[in-house]
Amino acid sequence: MKLITLNTWGGKIYQPLLEFIGKNEDVDIFCFQEIFHNLDEKTSTADLIVADNACKKLFNSIEEILKNHEGYFCPVHGASYGLATFVKKNIQVAEVGNVLLYKNENFDPNDDFSDHDRKLQWVKIHNDKDTIIMNVHGHWTGKGKKDNPIRLRQSKQISNLLDKFKDVPRILCGDFNLRPDTESIRMLEKNMMNLVVKNGITSTRTSLYSKSEKFADYIFTSPEVEVIDFKILPDVVSDHTPLLLEFK
Repeated sequence: MKLITLNTWGGKIYQPLLEFIGKNEDVDIFCFQEIFHNLDEKTSTADLIVADNACKKLFNSIEEILKNHEGYFCPVHGASYGLATFVKKNIQVAEVGNVLLYKNENFDPNDDFSDHDRKLQWVKIHNDKDTIIMNVHGHWTGKGKKDNPIRLRQSKQISNLLDKFKDVPRILCGDFNLRPDTESIRMLEKNMMNLVVKNGITSTRTSLYSKSEKFADYIFTSPEVEVIDFKILPDVVSDHTPLLLEFK
């Protein structure tokens, strides 16, 4: 099976992003972050998050391309912004859920250093045996990607969920907004393989990202998952790179 995880940047690079998804429609599972779904015409994407010129109906556009996939949207901030996982329709989805990682009732989209709520979306698929796929978009500060109390608590919550499903093969992926040398990442590496670190990846950002810290995105696999291939894809369709995992 194949999985791609990608922070879509809200679909700012709209046409190249859709072309990229279309040429990879054979991929079994897509885990997307920064997805807008049916945002009303009166509301700007910048009214919800710090993201102007994003696509208000990105989920719907992806749905039109991935006709052989079932899309699962997880609202994170408001009803129209969040995470999305698309799974091929020939794969049984036994269960879908989410976990609140961070709550901020005072989020201000006009404040460059304010962060909205954060969630983890998970799906349990059945293809010969159960597998848990977890899709994350982690806490952001606008002040770097080092440890802080919120990120440490977030990793603890994710670790608890990993432990809850410890008898099932697990894949944890997404944009964690973390450096690889943080305690927050080390907590997730307990009994999980960090494929970005294992493969010596030096950046998960594209040329569209100008800041110095080039890490954000990761894929972790539990020992029961056989990794056939892992790579950073060269397509520039966001300020994040797409990560591809082929596994059994």
